[in-house]
Amino acid sequence: MTSSKNLLNRAQRCHDEGRFVAAADFLLEAFRQDPENYEIARELGKVLRAVGDLDGAVAYLKRAWQHAPTDPITVSELILSLHERDRPGEAVNVMLRSLEAGLDDTGFAMALLKG
Repeated sequence: MTSSKNLLNRAQRCHDEGRFVAAADFLLEAFRQDPENYEIARELGKVLRAVGDLDGAVAYLKRAWQHAPTDPITVSELILSLHERDRPGEAVNVMLRSLEAGLDDTGFAMALLKG
């Protein structure tokens, strides 16, 4: 059995290459092994956002955000997904709660630019 970390690494490479279905397959397998790993949930959200499944993206990104509210990549991806779903109030709430929890605004800005 391949470890969830190894599956996550494979999925990230596939995502970078634009192979979203392969990335999703690796991530779903990793998620089954380690459903509490926020990085896996975050990457699933990113892949779903990339293929246009914004509801799925928001669900996984919220799960990741609950575990890591100060992770700049998670916060930026969640805010972008909420914005694309026309849920600006929720996006503002996520931003405020993340800042209160200690989100580094410079790291967030960099992640947002990449997102």
